[in-house]
This record gives sequence, C-alpha cells and structure tokens, in this order.
Amino acid sequence: MIYEDIIETVISNMNNAFSEDSDNFSETRDIFSARIQSYVIATKKYLEAAIIGEIGNNTFDHNFGYINSLPKGVYCNTSYLHNFTILADYGRGLKKTLMAVIPSMTSDLEAIETAFTKRVSGRSPEQRGNGLKFVSEAIQQNKWHLFFQSGTGACTIDKTGITFYKKALSLTGCLAIINFNEDI
Repeated sequence: MIYEDIIETVISNMNNAFSEDSDNFSETRDIFSARIQSYVIATKKYLEAAIIGEIGNNTFDHNFGYINSLPKGVYCNTSYLHNFTILADYGRGLKKTLMAVIPSMTSDLEAIETAFTKRVSGRSPEQRGNGLKFVSEAIQQNKWHLFFQSGTGACTIDKTGITFYKKALSLTGCLAIINFNEDI
C-alpha cells in the first residue's frame, strides 16, 4: 500500500490529535460546517470540500452511540503533512450503522463494500445512500487517492478503481486519508 506509513502514524496519533488539536476537532455539525465553509473560502476547492463534507457529515448523520470514554465528533485536518486530509471519528462505524438497515451484515469488509458500492438508506422512502458512491467516483475521476477504514474493513480508491481488503488492526469508528494531488 502506498500510504501504509501515513496510516500507521495517523492511527497511533488519533487519541492525541482529538484531545490536543482543537482547531481540527469538531464536536458538532455546525462547527464542522463552518470549518468546511472556511476551507472553501480560503481555497476555492469546492469539489474537495464536498468530499470532505460528505465523509465528515456521516459522523453526525449516523453515529448515535459513542463509547463513553471516547470523543464525540469528527477530527478533520485538511493540511496533514501539507498533502493529506484526515477525517476520523470514534463513532459506531459502518457495520453497526448498516446493520440497522441490513441486519444480515456479517463483517466490516462487507459493510465497507456495501457503503461504497450499493445504494442503501435507512430513511425509506427517501432516495438516499449515494454519498460514499459520489466520493468514490470523484476520487477516481480526478486521479486522487483515498484510504478508508472502519473496523477491520478497508478500501483504497484511486484512478485505477477501488480495492477492498481486511486489516489486522480494528478501528473504532471511521478513518479517511485523502490525497487531492494527482502525483501519488
């Protein structure tokens, strides 16, 4: 994997980042939305902001239960090592979220595959559930790179497509690492 060192560094520093980096941690949707708007004003990167917003807003749309000792909200750093955008939360993760709609969901890998490839919504009859499909298409079309993990399920998306796999280390919540540069 291209970003394995970055992934391991981010994972090992998540607890410190959440507690020590208040400029990049949003406890509520309104704070996160304001930060996304500030990002757009400063960079004029509307598509990138839409991708960041889609991933980050899922924290507030789908996490109805956090472990008491873990921070509630989303960490979003748009200039990690000057090249990466990091989004992370300690929510319930994709599998528990999707099990509310698909009770037969058996694994984190199945959950991540479903989230990025199938239209699934817990808000029937509303036609929802396209957010991560939009993220995947935009990443591929613009030759960017995304790593996403929830539980032990993970995927990488780049100009060549999407690859799903299982990681040995299980994460609570979700982690996204995005490179919006074509040169990876």
